Amino acid sequence: MKPIVLAACLVLFLWPARAAQKPAAESSPVLRSGIAEGGPPAVRPANEEEKPFQDPFASDQAKAQPRIKDPLQPMNRAFFHFNDKLYFWVLKPASKGYSTVVPRPARTCVGHFFANVKYPIYLVNNLLQGKFKSAGLETSRFVVNSTVGIAGFFDPATHWKLQAHQADFDQTLGCYGLGPGIYFDWPVFGPSSPRGTAGLLGDGALSPWMYVGGAAVVYAVPAYREVNGASLRTGEYESFKKATLDPYVAMRSAYYQNRAELVAKSKD
Repeated sequence: MKPIVLAACLVLFLWPARAAQKPAAESSPVLRSGIAEGGPPAVRPANEEEKPFQDPFASDQAKAQPRIKDPLQPMNRAFFHFNDKLYFWVLKPASKGYSTVVPRPARTCVGHFFANVKYPIYLVNNLLQGKFKSAGLETSRFVVNSTVGIAGFFDPATHWKLQAHQADFDQTLGCYGLGPGIYFDWPVFGPSSPRGTAGLLGDGALSPWMYVGGAAVVYAVPAYREVNGASLRTGEYESFKKATLDPYVAMRSAYYQNRAELVAKSKD
């Protein structure tokens, strides 16, 4: 009898020690999910970089993008809040009033015109990326839409199977291996990065509005373009905000994912 009792006591003594040696992830499926039983969820350290949202349909190159670095997050969130209010208080009311006066077909034609005027940007960046065929197709589109399409207000080139090959300077820099860098959320201009900011400046230097009519045209034309574009995308931003828990994080991830996809395409 004594040996049996002694064996039972030995088992009871050693079993808790054996269980304590197991990692927490093995001992409880609840702990594997990052939530202790009855306790709060695990919190990511504040200084840890966040992985961007991964689109399952994106290319392998886009999925391999680096972690998003956002050391200026407090400032960026303040600017995001500013841009959010700017949209709801200024851009949205202006675009709604504009859309009641100008019918949608006319606004679509204006959108075609602004896309056609960006031809110098598309041409130069396709050439810088070594995409000479794409540069030739963009030239063909510009000639067709500027003549048959009446100064670009119509888009017959697309109906003639001359597909657009849009390119920008941010994409060109990425094509040559320059990473996006840390995240910026500029007032008015929105999501960006050091590479994106350089791209914005490079594309701006190729915009014809920089050389026509002085400062009034430089500011008034882009403002009108944004109002016209917003009138054609009514409700998209509102739907985006409703579909996310943190619109700032979702916007940041979407920006990096989109730019990574465009850079990946420039390398094909």
